[in-house]
Amino acid sequence: MTARTIVLTGATSGIGLATARLLARSGHRLILHGPEPRPAVEPLLAELPAPAPIDYVPGDFGDLGQAAALADRVGELTGHVDVLINNAGRPGPPARSLSRDGHEITFQVNYLAAVLLTERLAPLLRGGRVVHVASATHLSASLDADDLGLERHPYSPTIAYARSKLAMVMHALWQARHPGPAIVAISPGVISTGLLHAMYGAGGAPTGHGARNVVQAATAPSLPAGTYLDDGEPARPGRQARDHTAQDALRQATTRLLRPWL
Repeated sequence: MTARTIVLTGATSGIGLATARLLARSGHRLILHGPEPRPAVEPLLAELPAPAPIDYVPGDFGDLGQAAALADRVGELTGHVDVLINNAGRPGPPARSLSRDGHEITFQVNYLAAVLLTERLAPLLRGGRVVHVASATHLSASLDADDLGLERHPYSPTIAYARSKLAMVMHALWQARHPGPAIVAISPGVISTGLLHAMYGAGGAPTGHGARNVVQAATAPSLPAGTYLDDGEPARPGRQARDHTAQDALRQATTRLLRPWL
């Protein structure tokens, strides 16, 4: 496997940590992100096999300024990114909550921060690939571009989460119709993580299973932009995700929300 420079968000727990271990073992040059300060993750970093350089950059995606700062730091560390894996995510909180930027927190952490990072790293991603780690829950979700913050729609943790993942798939499909980074979206499978258990109870496959699906999406030699993979296999995204009008409306709303950072 050819060594690549890979940026992986949400790399300190769950599928992200398992993915970091697989990628490090393959000799890729990694820039890892997590919400914890570096001293807190030193033991995890020390356990990673390191045939190639590994950097760690902390950032709380509840603050879009920190997502922008992550992109700036990546630019300081490398002049080219082969793969950006937007894996960072959180479950929907029990009650609707707002980020420091005033957005519904699940939508910001899972979607807005990923789009912001992708946009700001676009100059480094020429010829590269972006992997949006989404979820099959997007198939049951619907999204209103005029109510992305769930101010009018009934709130539940699972609704907030599924809508954020639908937005990720829609963004990947929108980008496939326009110039810019080649984005693929994946559902890594039903994986036993703290995030899954917070909303859906126990169960799920080991994190290594999800990590293998993420690595496949990141490193497969031929994967067209706009591909959606469900548990490692090409699949048909949900109806609204494929709707060009809905994609365009989401893109316009996203650009408006991220304008201070773009």
